[in-house]
Amino acid sequence: MEPSPTRTAHAKASSTPSPPTSTAILTATPTPQLPASPPPSVKPSVTSAATEPPAPTKPPAAANPVIVYESTLTIQTYGYEDAFQPTGPEDAIYPYPRLDAALVAPAQPRVYKALVLENDYVAVTILPELGGRTYCWVDKISGRRLLYENTVIKPTQWGYRGWWLAAGGIEWAFPVEEHGLNEWRPWAYGVLKTGSGASITVSDTEDRSGMEVGVTISLDSASPVLVLQPWARNTTTSAHDYQYWINAMLALNENKVSKNTEFIIPASQVQIHSTGDGRLPGEWQWVSWPDYNGINLSLYGAWQGWLGFFAPHLTAGFTAIYDRDVKQGVVRIITPGWPAGTKIFGPGTLPAWLWTDDDSNYVEFWSGATATFADYATLQPGQTVSWTESWYPVHDLGSVSTANAVGALYLAAGEGNLTLGAAVIRGEGRTLILWQNQSPVQTWELALGPGQTFNTTWASGGSESVGLSLLDAEGNVMVQTGYVN
Repeated sequence: MEPSPTRTAHAKASSTPSPPTSTAILTATPTPQLPASPPPSVKPSVTSAATEPPAPTKPPAAANPVIVYESTLTIQTYGYEDAFQPTGPEDAIYPYPRLDAALVAPAQPRVYKALVLENDYVAVTILPELGGRTYCWVDKISGRRLLYENTVIKPTQWGYRGWWLAAGGIEWAFPVEEHGLNEWRPWAYGVLKTGSGASITVSDTEDRSGMEVGVTISLDSASPVLVLQPWARNTTTSAHDYQYWINAMLALNENKVSKNTEFIIPASQVQIHSTGDGRLPGEWQWVSWPDYNGINLSLYGAWQGWLGFFAPHLTAGFTAIYDRDVKQGVVRIITPGWPAGTKIFGPGTLPAWLWTDDDSNYVEFWSGATATFADYATLQPGQTVSWTESWYPVHDLGSVSTANAVGALYLAAGEGNLTLGAAVIRGEGRTLILWQNQSPVQTWELALGPGQTFNTTWASGGSESVGLSLLDAEGNVMVQTGYVN
């Protein structure tokens, strides 16, 4: 969501990006039946509003299989369908409807089908009737809810169509920039169980292009990693330009974003999309990151007004967000260079009534097949585009200095000491080594499993040339940062 987005000419990408070889191209959408109710020993973790987070739990001693079940979720919903206005071929959004805000009916409780995907570490709730979005994501170890869960489904006046449902969660935006065209309506779904893992695929046939679009959301039993595999398939006889974006609306502090929320973007520059902060340059201008003219752009509390920016030139295969007030973060892992797009947006000082009926707020973490909203790629007849990325929660880490598919580290200098943390996502971390001038100065013997975190401080006479390494039981490096040997 960004106020009054400026339309730009569609600039085609120089070539259609190719997914990494490890990415599975989907050829069919499974449609097995879901169980009518969750297993008796499991309580659905779905609510219609953000409430007090459940009490934190200890990491499980042994992983149980992933479970999938069906439930319902009741959310106050404005009668936006009553305000739909048909469009004609001359309209840029045809055949999708415009919306007359004056005709929107008052909010009433509405029951939505909810699909729950859950393991020992996280629980994920998907709403197929609202564009197949992942509406709720709970870190069961810290007890915190990670996604923005709007307590009311309310149309805003933003987006490509001139209206958009800021419902929250993770939405799938296709085939145009901003929030896409078909993210508001019901999508088909299927469930697949594989050994100790499970996945839910949501999909739709987009009306304007006739292309198929979907995403497969997966968990396995061994880690808190949420695997997202977006895909689009051109089954028509014509080539079509497209954009495809994942938009994760995050709110780590009880459905709010604190001023001490930090954006960890491994880049030296970002490109402004739009902003209400008069200290920053205008649209499509580049600024240094994280500091610009004395402004720490990586800290949400430093923003004065809304801000959206792209980071198309990442120097590492991760991005992250960390709320220092509640010691909770989310990490996104990608293949460097693919997907091409990374975008951050926060409403800053915009009033919450624009998208909700309470004082909740959020920030948006985007991931896309093209570098910016000005760039389009092309799918030829018979072509499929897809990619795979992994998202996982971290807690009590301090922040994030680096991250990969198996773990995350934090290392920062304070007054006379270093603060450090290590989180394991997959496998077991056994040895943490602190380096100074490329020599080991301190070692901690650990037994960190998935979802567990270690943090401490270490007295130091200097912060130059320090590094941190986490090793497994065989002495292999799991993740490292800084100056190491």
